[in-house]
Amino acid sequence: MAGVQLSPADREPAVAGPPERLTGEKTGQDSDKQGVAGMHTPLPERTILNEGCEDEVECYGLKRDTPRTILCYILGVLTAGVFLAAMYWKPNWAAKFMYRQSRLDRADTVLLKDMYKQWFLVKVRISKDKLPKEKRKKKGYQKQGDDFNGNTANETPGMRYIRFQKLKYIWDAEGFNFYKLRGLETGVSCNEIYETFKGFTADEQKSRRDIYGGNEIDIALRPLIVLFFQEALNPFYVFQIYSVCLWIFGYNYVYFSLAIVLMSLISITLTVYSTRKQSVTLRRMVKSTGTTTVWRGDRHFEEIGIKDLVPGDLIELPTRGCMMNCDAVLISGNCIVNESMLTGESVPITKTPLPCPPVGENEQPPMYSPDNQKRHTLFCGTEILQGRSADKQPILAVVVRTGFTTAKGSLVRSILFPKPIDFKLHRDAIRFICILASIAFVGATYVIAIKVSHHAKTHDIILKALDVFTIAVPPALPAALTIGMVYAQRRLKNLKIFCISPQRINLAGMLDVICFDKTGTLTEDHLELLAVSPVKKDSFVMVSDPSKIPFSPFVAAMATCHSLTLIDGELRGDPLDLQMFQSIKWNLNEPKDGERGSFDFFMPTIVSSSEGETKEEVGILKQFPFSSGLQRMSVIAKTASADNYSIFVKGAPETVALMCEPSSVPGDFEEVLKDYTQQGLRVLAIASRELDEKQNYYSAQKLQRHEVESDLQMLGLIIMQNTLKPQTAPVIAKLKKADLRVVMVTGDNKLTAIHMAKKCGMIGPTEAVIEVEATPPVGEQQPTVKWTPVEAHSHHANNSTKKNCRRENGQIPDEVQLTFSGAETAIDINSYHFAMDGKTFAIMVEHFPELMPKIAARGTVFARMSPDQKAQLIEAIQDLDLHVGMCGDGANDCGALKTAHTGISLSEAEASVASPFTSQLQNIECVPLLVKEGRAALVTSFGVFKYMAIYSMIQFTSVIILNSVDGFPSDAMFMYWDIAITTSVALLVARNEAYHAIVKRKPQANLTDPSILFSVFGHILLQILVQVVAYVMLTAQPWFTPLVPKEDSIVNYFNFEATTMFLISSFQYIVVSFLFSKGPPYRKPIYTNILFTIDLIVLLLFTTFLLMVYVPEIYGFFNLKKVPLDFRCMILGLAVAYFLAAFLLENYIAESGWVKRLITCRRCRNITLHKHDQVEQELLADPSWPPLSSRLPARTNGKCMDEASVSPKFAGKTADEGNVETPV
Repeated sequence: MAGVQLSPADREPAVAGPPERLTGEKTGQDSDKQGVAGMHTPLPERTILNEGCEDEVECYGLKRDTPRTILCYILGVLTAGVFLAAMYWKPNWAAKFMYRQSRLDRADTVLLKDMYKQWFLVKVRISKDKLPKEKRKKKGYQKQGDDFNGNTANETPGMRYIRFQKLKYIWDAEGFNFYKLRGLETGVSCNEIYETFKGFTADEQKSRRDIYGGNEIDIALRPLIVLFFQEALNPFYVFQIYSVCLWIFGYNYVYFSLAIVLMSLISITLTVYSTRKQSVTLRRMVKSTGTTTVWRGDRHFEEIGIKDLVPGDLIELPTRGCMMNCDAVLISGNCIVNESMLTGESVPITKTPLPCPPVGENEQPPMYSPDNQKRHTLFCGTEILQGRSADKQPILAVVVRTGFTTAKGSLVRSILFPKPIDFKLHRDAIRFICILASIAFVGATYVIAIKVSHHAKTHDIILKALDVFTIAVPPALPAALTIGMVYAQRRLKNLKIFCISPQRINLAGMLDVICFDKTGTLTEDHLELLAVSPVKKDSFVMVSDPSKIPFSPFVAAMATCHSLTLIDGELRGDPLDLQMFQSIKWNLNEPKDGERGSFDFFMPTIVSSSEGETKEEVGILKQFPFSSGLQRMSVIAKTASADNYSIFVKGAPETVALMCEPSSVPGDFEEVLKDYTQQGLRVLAIASRELDEKQNYYSAQKLQRHEVESDLQMLGLIIMQNTLKPQTAPVIAKLKKADLRVVMVTGDNKLTAIHMAKKCGMIGPTEAVIEVEATPPVGEQQPTVKWTPVEAHSHHANNSTKKNCRRENGQIPDEVQLTFSGAETAIDINSYHFAMDGKTFAIMVEHFPELMPKIAARGTVFARMSPDQKAQLIEAIQDLDLHVGMCGDGANDCGALKTAHTGISLSEAEASVASPFTSQLQNIECVPLLVKEGRAALVTSFGVFKYMAIYSMIQFTSVIILNSVDGFPSDAMFMYWDIAITTSVALLVARNEAYHAIVKRKPQANLTDPSILFSVFGHILLQILVQVVAYVMLTAQPWFTPLVPKEDSIVNYFNFEATTMFLISSFQYIVVSFLFSKGPPYRKPIYTNILFTIDLIVLLLFTTFLLMVYVPEIYGFFNLKKVPLDFRCMILGLAVAYFLAAFLLENYIAESGWVKRLITCRRCRNITLHKHDQVEQELLADPSWPPLSSRLPARTNGKCMDEASVSPKFAGKTADEGNVETPV
């Protein structure tokens, strides 16, 4: 197995199984498992958990080898625990040395490797519990203990399972794999939900609880001592322990060692405190207590604790509302739910009972899925604001998931086990540490050779060689790299931007592309109703005030087709529905049980007119909630004066038109719709149909969605205006000025999105928009792609709108006249943007993957995108080696927010589990703030890294020079270098605030960049040169007397050589700390960091005082030897010269373009071209692509050659093309 290569002798003898199991051939009942494309070939000692899913895990069977384990512990004792620590860091090493490979059905331990290449050792457990009957009867779950053939194997009876990342995996002998233990979310039909789960007895519930565990999301608090030792076992702290032991027992450097130990203890304590505080906060946030009512069958109720719930329990929900503590599917009554905890959107959502249509003899019953039936599922962590029963029946729901398997549990698991951030800075830092270790090895070899030639003692040689590694490799480097992020996180919190993943702050400074949701992010949350257009005489009639329209099916549709509800006497619901309902000035009432009003039967909701000679009342009997996949909602309602029921449908115009009888749709429908959407208006269509008179109250309640949403009559359009937030356009302009690409990803209409993109500045006035439309394969017809330029909508369209949208008197009221901005500015075809909808995107991903890089490189508007497609788009852009940010309101953006390198959720909460960053600023002003702080943190991290690298090399050079003459720095010298200078610099350098502007040039994000490498190695060579010059200057002095080593001392620090190296290197530390604390254009100038500036001034003055003024007490403390004044002036002059040379190197030479050309050859530069640059080169090299279906006006001196040369208006999109039901 990968990473655990065992010899044949290490493995258990394989027990022969059926050939098809070992070869992967399909036979009989295995065909459904083995025949799936991409499935692995099963092996007795290896399998894959969650195969084909995003959390796929490799699994290897192991058995503990006692002799090997004993040998490993002996070796651990002999190596002072280092060998055992290595086993702790690398579980795959522990698997190799302490275990032998075994068949999975006999393994007592499994080695797991997740998709991020992380290794875990997990114990296999055995339980006498049995799976629930609905699981045992499903294929793939046979009697536990069966071998490949289904025969009982000689193994311990019972259910074998493992626990991994809070989830339970059950061993399935037939499938020869561990399968995730699930509740009722898979493998259960909608009919079974109603027929099978009618309440458990207490014994049945207990047996299920033994399998599923308690219904709690428990965040275990590890003891402080455990946290402390786990942090102390970090490889770098272990290295510090090794260094301290060497300094104390080898050199008797007690003060310096104690100072290092104290700093390490403080660092570990702060880390443990932070970890504990986060755990306590998360535990407090997710912990829930209380009771609930469960059915025991035969209408017997019992109050139990919520921790005792199990999948399959039938629970009763209170009408007053409650907090959901499990995932449950509603089977009776309605619930008004606030799902802001999960989605970030606080709009109340109506949940309705799970539909259960009758099933024919040869028909398969529909399967229940929480993802597909979200409108019928109550998710854990959401708040039920109000419950409404029907016909005095209780509000009932069946529990489908509990504990960590719930929606809330999954979000908590994503926090507990986050995706490792592949931050290149840290990977490069580790590589550079390896380079420093190689340099240390060379230095240690040199020291050994020198000591041997000087006939030093063996003890002295070993100590000095080992000490070189403690100097050349800075153990505090990784901790120093995080300092910038810590300060940035604090500054972001002051800006009301909260971060739950500090490592992503640096990634925010590397962003190349930022994607934005539209509604609620770029535009205001609420929509303003601009006008309505009822259909009359085969045309649309514009009406500015809907309340003036006489009662008609159109008004009834506006009054009923919504999800509004009364909560504490206040009308609550979707802002769009609120605007629509309030515009007709009707009233809404929710009768109590038994109240019928003007109706013969109970109506859950009754709406009534407030004005007019006759009061109209309409009762809403049943609601089919809005579905983002279907792009519509509908209701079954009845007017008090009517004899039959009606169906009213509201949704995307393209979708609704498809369900209408063609004769009821005006002939200019597509043209009118296009005119509206090109202005950025939100358009909804409403339609209706009267049901047969034979449909009575009870039969109407049983009607399913597909039975009524057909053969409709088009009633008209609702035109709404969504205005940009005032901060949107300035922020977009600021980002584009900084050369950050901006993209719109929305669920709205494509033409509306294009208009908004132009209005906010995403698309410039001279930039072309190319609409991409793809058609899927049909029969023998191949899939096709059409590339059509979107015309600038000129004033002549106004006439069409006025002609088609009229009032009965032929006039359009001034307040609702729709005007179009002209297109006097010529279009530049060389600067174009792609725009497409979700249907086209899905076809492109499936049938045209070779075009996706170009789409990802030039796409700006992506409309009608589902939540999954938003995440797919971000991944496609990331495939171009670009860093992508996503900003959304959290409603349908959770997947995209998590997928992006930097996800920002606009939420009023302090922290959202939906994204790494949460902004209380309800607009996109948070984006440039985060980018600036990210760049400042990134530059700080690079500066600290360079400082730590040069600091170690300065000290390494000093020690090598002194070892050459058998000298060594004193305890106090090390304390001044490492504590007074380096520690204070590392702690204060990151206090520089971010610069006020965002510049085009992005900060360096790669340690292997030529300018970075040239700077680091240039400074290394320069500091070596300066120290060598200082030593040569010293030896040339007439008063100089070489060091004569003391035979009884391992260190000799009171000499001219140690004094000279200490003084010149102290100046070097201060100089590089100043040079690497960069200011503009990413951070404010260094003088704004007052504490750091004071620290540098104090260090510089004290070092200069130490050099120029002889104070016996101070010299005695540092073990310095007095030198003549003229030599001190020479040292000071050399320090000034070093500063000038280092300043020139860092600010002029290393940053110049010729350095990159000098270091990298042309061939290397072409090879290392980023993917997005390669795609851009391909696009620029082929001006004939994309193959446009019509021409844009050519440019001549900035003007259009001929207005007549513009291609005629292309045919409007068919209603079918607007349907977003195509699965991805």
